[in-house]
Amino acid sequence: MKDEKAAKALIKKLDKLLRSKMTPIYKRYGVSMQDVLTPLMWKPLVLVIGNYSSGKSTFINELLDMPVQRTGQAPTDDCFTILTCPAEGENEEEVPGGTVVNDERLPFATLLPFGERLFSHLRLKKIKSPVLENFAIIDTPGMLDSVTEKDRGYDYMGVVGELARMADLIILMFDPHKAGTIKETYQAIRSTLPGSTGEDRVLYVLNRIDECDNVPDLVRSYGTLCWNLSQMTGRKDIPRLYLTFAAKEGDSPPQGVESWVSERDELKRAVDTAPTMRINHVFQEAERGVRELDLQAEALAAFKNGFGGKAQKILKVGLLLSLLVFWFGDLALKLAAGFPQKTLIVSLFSGAFDDSLLVFPSLAALLVLVLTAIVINSFLFPRFKKNTLEELDSLIPFETAYKRDLWRRIRDRVSSSIEEEGYKHLWVSHSWYRKRLKRFLDKDIGRLKSKW
Repeated sequence: MKDEKAAKALIKKLDKLLRSKMTPIYKRYGVSMQDVLTPLMWKPLVLVIGNYSSGKSTFINELLDMPVQRTGQAPTDDCFTILTCPAEGENEEEVPGGTVVNDERLPFATLLPFGERLFSHLRLKKIKSPVLENFAIIDTPGMLDSVTEKDRGYDYMGVVGELARMADLIILMFDPHKAGTIKETYQAIRSTLPGSTGEDRVLYVLNRIDECDNVPDLVRSYGTLCWNLSQMTGRKDIPRLYLTFAAKEGDSPPQGVESWVSERDELKRAVDTAPTMRINHVFQEAERGVRELDLQAEALAAFKNGFGGKAQKILKVGLLLSLLVFWFGDLALKLAAGFPQKTLIVSLFSGAFDDSLLVFPSLAALLVLVLTAIVINSFLFPRFKKNTLEELDSLIPFETAYKRDLWRRIRDRVSSSIEEEGYKHLWVSHSWYRKRLKRFLDKDIGRLKSKW
């Protein structure tokens, strides 16, 4: 399609622009560009998550019109399965997780920190399907109750968060029997998804409604899920909730759910929009990544300026003392100890000035400046750094909720940067880097957006 080709060309230009103009700045601040560049790689992604037995695999099989994933009433699969079509000339195959995360052509290198235990629960299936030519689908293990990282062997919610950050569309499924009461589901909605993706990329689905005995039973399940969602999202306005059921193409819908056939078809059409949403997603991720770096530069500039103000006061005192010592130090020493015989200030007034008289005042003044530097470096800076880290949230003003959300994402990064390289940042021109970041957001990104 013409739009798809234009989108791919635009994404390639954005990738080139980010690498050429942002790489030096990211390197200066010790931040990896992987988070910004990963969404630009490969193809659009649809992530399917939800309670166990909520119908995720069945829905995927229905989308592809073939039995690709195992299905069942109990948890049937403990793997993250990436479904895509083979490239031209390739055959259908299954690729193990270790190979997937180490393949530079794929965007899954960010899963490497989750370790070997995840790799044995990760795979990529190449399936010949016209649907998978447009986007890839990621099926996930069902969310469970009272499960810890130790129980699974890896950080399940961390993996979900990382995949959600890559995904252009996320389908979150529930079933009438477990309408949002699962502990991991609560965590996903409450913290993992908001920290990884935008609300516009999440579709909420109440699946398997055909298993309700009657309409009142469905209404109770729907109401329960709406109430649970209000508790999990912390909002009173409930997001759009799709009501669906499983059925093979061409089959008549189960009795009692005929009214929701159009809604089921609408969900499928929404999934088909993943390639269209991708272009918005990559621009959002690129802008967010650059704004996060700008916020980090702002915080470090505030750290530098705050310390500079305090150091300047001590330095002024040190300079004043060094001047006093230069002019009157030898005179004070003579009055106290009886030497030296000749002093700088007296020799100047008497007209008997000698260059050798500059040695003691110069050394004394230099000693005062060295002591001032030691006070600043060994006492003032460590104390200032400690106070800053204890009150990190007061380092910069938060004029908007968006800025505060960005700060939550990079707070630990700023803290580590000050803790490990705080002294180095005192010599960086953060304002100059911020001007470059602002120009990139206002002009370069804006120019690319106007072409879409």
